[in-house]
Amino acid sequence: MSQTRTVRATEHGDPGPNTSPAGQVRSLLNLIDRRILVGLLVFAVLAIIFHLESDGVFFTTRNLSLLLRQAAAVAVLAAGVSILMVMAEIDLSIGSAVFLTGIVAAKVQTEAGAPPIVAVIAAMAAGCVLGAWQGFWVVRLAVPSFIVTLAGLLAFRGIGLLWTDANTVSGLGSSYADLSEAFLPVQVSYIALLVLLGASVVVMVRRARFDRRHGVPVETNQLVLRLVVAAAFFAWLGWIAGGFLGIPTALIWVAVLGVALWFLMTKTTFGRNAYLIGSNREAARLSGINVPRQIFLGFVLMGAIYGIGGVLTTARLGSSTPGLGQNLELDAIAAAVIGGTSLAGGIGTIPGVVAGALLLATIDNGMSLLNFSSFAQLVVKGLVLLLALAADTWAMRRRRQPTRE
Repeated sequence: MSQTRTVRATEHGDPGPNTSPAGQVRSLLNLIDRRILVGLLVFAVLAIIFHLESDGVFFTTRNLSLLLRQAAAVAVLAAGVSILMVMAEIDLSIGSAVFLTGIVAAKVQTEAGAPPIVAVIAAMAAGCVLGAWQGFWVVRLAVPSFIVTLAGLLAFRGIGLLWTDANTVSGLGSSYADLSEAFLPVQVSYIALLVLLGASVVVMVRRARFDRRHGVPVETNQLVLRLVVAAAFFAWLGWIAGGFLGIPTALIWVAVLGVALWFLMTKTTFGRNAYLIGSNREAARLSGINVPRQIFLGFVLMGAIYGIGGVLTTARLGSSTPGLGQNLELDAIAAAVIGGTSLAGGIGTIPGVVAGALLLATIDNGMSLLNFSSFAQLVVKGLVLLLALAADTWAMRRRRQPTRE
């Protein structure tokens, strides 16, 4: 007698899988929630340890505001690469592409004397060209994205170094720096955080109602826990804003882009197709999805995000240095994996990626406060990346483990 292979039940204790495409996507999104909560719990534990070991410096609002600015560029880039990872692709050229688009923004600002917004648009346009170039090789010539973006890692940095003669592009001006380093007034910060909290509550409650209407069990305790975590997170941001100048503009980039990408991945055909492509590319193709076009658009979108990353990093430093963006691709990928995005494709959420970037920035910030050498920090970050990838591999094996009906 033949045996039917089924996927294990979801975290809600579902007796069997929802085999429809929409049901599979929703099951994957539900699965990620626990990993987000675990990441935030780890963040809290590390924060307490760093606070105690740094003689109370870590939990000062000044340091936490710095931590948020440190996390911003990685969060933006990790959100972008997570979309490619959901489609079972990868991008190793992030750091070099950020370096090159940062040079574009800096040159437009210093040599053309253009307003900062023009520099942002120029950087994003240049990034789209880089993304389209890599997408062409992946889609049309069927070269694996690992190889294409590894070549991009080398070529893009080489182009930038040739363009600048390996010199620093400085003199960006205070208005350009304000793109990352300015602050919203405290009262405006409070209003913005309340709006975001309200929107988060509405989304979580509506999602729970949607699940219940379609026969997906939703535990009340789990919903309450999510609401409490969201309220605590925004209260924490409000405390930082009230204690140190307000919300940094770098965080506005994260919020705007995060909401836009969250909407793209959860409320549009593009997002649904991305999850299905990552879960089963052949099935997605047979269902009528234009897989090459979807992947190409993913690389172009990643290119635009290169530009935003280039602007944020150069604005924060006040210049474009020859070493800008080195190892940034590893930080972005690590943040995505820590936040629950699977390298095997089909799994990942934008909130999880942002949580992963926050956790990674916490580790960086804490090690700096404890005077870890830069070499020791590389060792620790390497181990963190290894553990995150090992956890992803373990989770993937469990999801694929068959059971018998």
